Amino acid sequence: MTKEHFHFSDRFGLLGDLNAENPIYQIKTERVKTGKPILDLGNSNLTEMGLEFPASVLTHILSNLNASIYEPIPEGLESTRNEISSLYKTRGFQVNSSNFHLTASTSEAYSYLFKLLTNPGDEVLTPNPGYPLFSFLIGLENLKEVHYQLKENQSDGSWVYDAETIANSISTKTKLIVLVSPSNPTGSKTTESFWKIWESFGIQIPVIVDEVFEAYDFFGEPHHLPSNPNFPLFVCHGFSKMLALPQTKLAWILNLSPEPIKTEIQKKLSFISDTYLSVNSLVQLATNELLPWKTMVQNRIRTRIMRNYSLCKEFVNQFSYSKKVHAIEAGWYFLLELNLDKKDEKIVGEILLETGVLLHPGSWYGFSHNRCIVVISLITEEEILEKGLNSIQSFFK
Repeated sequence: MTKEHFHFSDRFGLLGDLNAENPIYQIKTERVKTGKPILDLGNSNLTEMGLEFPASVLTHILSNLNASIYEPIPEGLESTRNEISSLYKTRGFQVNSSNFHLTASTSEAYSYLFKLLTNPGDEVLTPNPGYPLFSFLIGLENLKEVHYQLKENQSDGSWVYDAETIANSISTKTKLIVLVSPSNPTGSKTTESFWKIWESFGIQIPVIVDEVFEAYDFFGEPHHLPSNPNFPLFVCHGFSKMLALPQTKLAWILNLSPEPIKTEIQKKLSFISDTYLSVNSLVQLATNELLPWKTMVQNRIRTRIMRNYSLCKEFVNQFSYSKKVHAIEAGWYFLLELNLDKKDEKIVGEILLETGVLLHPGSWYGFSHNRCIVVISLITEEEILEKGLNSIQSFFK
């Protein structure tokens, strides 16, 4: 069969040119091939940063599980859902196991909710700046991503959710609104004051709040979820960042929607879950032993973030090419805006080629191409971050 006679799904047409080669990663690949070192200041994989869940503990927990009997429960094991519901009870939510559906990842949770709430061609609102993964998750469901803009606070350079801006982005095709709180990479949050304004609008379009960075909220008005919303509300979370366990693949959907729609939602979500049954038994059975390690794991990560945040701020104060310091209240990214009349991808490529320091261009996350913003991961090993910042300083001399 020739390529001309083979037809792929039209979904791929919504995702752009998948064969386009990224020039920054071309430079990285060439450096690796020639044995030149890379100082990756954009890496956010906890398992590569010395912040992974204790390996010996994980091995011990998994090796002592009895998973010989398979219980195909669409919502996930009730014992596991009870453990997760206890996390929310300590935060003041009146929930129980019936409010949850377990998934293999938050990406899969999005997929389930897209199937539940949308039809092909519908629009999903997502924040901009934001995380590029949404474009692929939405495109693969034959949906259309529409951005609403985060509002930039001119006094401190932070980005915030503005309820009126989101409301004004809604069209007749909007079927779902995504909020990430704390967001990545801006650290924006859905605060209590935000929800008061949002609920006053009386908008009934379903909302997803992705709170995977919930544990890494440091400054300002805290991340908040309404306990009794007057609109359909879904919360996505998981073990990836909560426990530094992206490899265990456990996440969940918490349905906080009002009755009577809440019960009908749970029935239909169970049907979708039953079709896939993707969550493995091992991680579900291990949950009650994994969760007690949450405080230790998160304290290590928070300590790394705050030390690196101080290091980056000190660097910026001594760096003559800093145009603006953007206040980050949550998450684990640092935003540096350079006082350069160059595209961010171009300067990132030049820095990588000359010094081996890899940064992320802000345009990858939706920041304007007209602003030279670079993104630094604050979970980078401290020694590597310090070396990388020194190399950047030398590059501009």
